[in-house]
Amino acid sequence: MKKSKNRLSIAASLLSAALLSLVASGCSMFSSDSPQQHTNESLEEVLETSFPTVSGPQSSLADFGGNIVMLHFFASWCRDCSAEVPSLKNLHSNFDGTTFEIVGVAVDDTPADAEAFALRHELPFPVLIDTTGELKNYFSVRDLPTTLFLDRNGTPIRFQDPSTGRITSKLEGSRRWDTASPVSMIGGLIETR
Repeated sequence: MKKSKNRLSIAASLLSAALLSLVASGCSMFSSDSPQQHTNESLEEVLETSFPTVSGPQSSLADFGGNIVMLHFFASWCRDCSAEVPSLKNLHSNFDGTTFEIVGVAVDDTPADAEAFALRHELPFPVLIDTTGELKNYFSVRDLPTTLFLDRNGTPIRFQDPSTGRITSKLEGSRRWDTASPVSMIGGLIETR
C-alpha cells in the first residue's frame, strides 16, 4: 500500500513538472477567448504604428487594410512555431491572390534572429519585428505561437477554432492550417467580412 502511494506521488510530481516545463517553454496548446488589451493605446494608434520588417522597409498593420489578416505571433526559438511553418506556407499558397493576408509578428527576438528565421524557413508572407513588444502587449500574447484575425478595417474578430469548433478571438498553440477545416473557416471569413 505504501509503495503504491509513493508511486502515485512520484507520478503526480512528474506530471506537475511536465506541465510547468510546457508553460515555461513559451509554447502552449491552451486557447483564450478574448484578446484583452493591456495598453492605453487605441486600436487606430496600434494599426498606424510602423515596425521594422524582415525584408527591410518599415510597415504597419494599416498597410494591410482591405484584407482579412491572420496575425500570427511567433519567435525564432519556439519549436512549435518552427513546426507550424510548413502548414502556414501551404495556407499562404492556398489563398494567394485573394483578399486574405498572413502577417507574421516576430516577438521576443532580435531583428537578426527574426530575419534568420524567416530566411531559413523561406517565409512567403510579410513579417513585422515587434522589438518593443507593443503588438504583443496590445493583443495580450502570452504563449507562442498565437494567432488572431483582423477584419478589413483592422479590428480583431471572433472566429471558429478549426480544431475545436469553439468561437474565439485568439488561438494559442500551434495548428495545422492547411487542412480542410481551417481553409474552410478562412474562406468563410473572406466571404462574410
